[in-house]
Amino acid sequence: MKRILRKVASIFVATAMVAALGVSAMAAGMPDTGIEEGSNLGDPVETTITLYKGLKFYNPDETQIQAPNISYAYAITAGDADKQITDDQGVSVKTKAGITTGLTITGSVAWTDADTVTASAAGTEDLKDIVISFANVTFNAAGVYRYVITETVTPSDPAKAGVTDGGISNIRYLDVYVKDGDTAGDYVIYGYVCFELNEDIDDTNGTASTDVVKTKGFVDASSTDADLTGDSYYTYNVTVGKTLVNDNANITNQFPFTVTFTNATVTENINLISKNEGTVTLAEIASASINGLVSEPTIANGGTVKYVGIPCGTTVEVFETNNVQTSAYKAKCENADTAAAEKLINYNDNSNTASVTTTADQAGAVKTVTFVNTLELISPTGVALAILPFVILLTFGVGFLVAGTAKRKEDEA
Repeated sequence: MKRILRKVASIFVATAMVAALGVSAMAAGMPDTGIEEGSNLGDPVETTITLYKGLKFYNPDETQIQAPNISYAYAITAGDADKQITDDQGVSVKTKAGITTGLTITGSVAWTDADTVTASAAGTEDLKDIVISFANVTFNAAGVYRYVITETVTPSDPAKAGVTDGGISNIRYLDVYVKDGDTAGDYVIYGYVCFELNEDIDDTNGTASTDVVKTKGFVDASSTDADLTGDSYYTYNVTVGKTLVNDNANITNQFPFTVTFTNATVTENINLISKNEGTVTLAEIASASINGLVSEPTIANGGTVKYVGIPCGTTVEVFETNNVQTSAYKAKCENADTAAAEKLINYNDNSNTASVTTTADQAGAVKTVTFVNTLELISPTGVALAILPFVILLTFGVGFLVAGTAKRKEDEA
């Protein structure tokens, strides 16, 4: 009997040692991407974890733009049990279905057209926090608990907000690592891992499975996996300018311009920024649908209006009006995508229309529309040419009369 008891005790001790080794090995093998763990192996961590939702903003300039109107909602549920996790020491465990009682998550995050964000040609990612709290969750055993985080977007088609869907999956998986606490029946969290796919994880030899891809949430990742390309907002800028030739008298006159934006895809309101230089008058542009939006600046010689943060895929059309009663101009624009051919515009006449556009992701596009007005001078020979035939006839008539008179006097003599 003593021999049997000694064997049972030895088996119990060995089992406990292996279990302890397994917990330590799992912690040691967890990757540093999408993970939060204690400063020392197995140390408890906070009962909340912050994941992120990213939206990447593009513009030819490194500048401030207004964000689109788009929101993302989040729900967390229990994940699958019995997924295999193998750490870098070769120790394996099965996941447990996550316990959701008492669990909370940030309900939604949003960008609106009142938000000012930084954009750049390479893209600048703006992050929103998704906070998950386990403070009121009671775990019933040590192990790895798997959860599913699901994202939904409003509008359901991001293109309606001008946002390009990067193809990023709308589901993430979160493993929560739990161990025994200091008192019986007490369990504490010592690590989190967020990843892309609901798969087994094999971290043998310190190389995590490439197909699961660790991540910090719904963000643009450095991974080459296309599924981790985040949502993006591509914008461009258009500068409308004015040049006056041969007319110093009206050098400060502000000519009326009509700038029309067309994009039938984007139905959410857009808030454009305008930047003026030189002699320009333009009322602030209110948030509105970009499709059919009209801006009416008045611009003098050398002045410009720069429209910043136009959703890519939008067409911008520009024409000007002559508001000088005493002058006629030859007006043209040659530097637009579709140029405005030269046209003589008298008082209240409109020029031809120039236009620019981009593809949906042409973030590097630089667009300028400059109208050149050349004063059309009145020819001083215009009136003389109009009466010239009568002058010629009169001259010949006078000549014949003089010649006839001279001949008669000669005959009389």
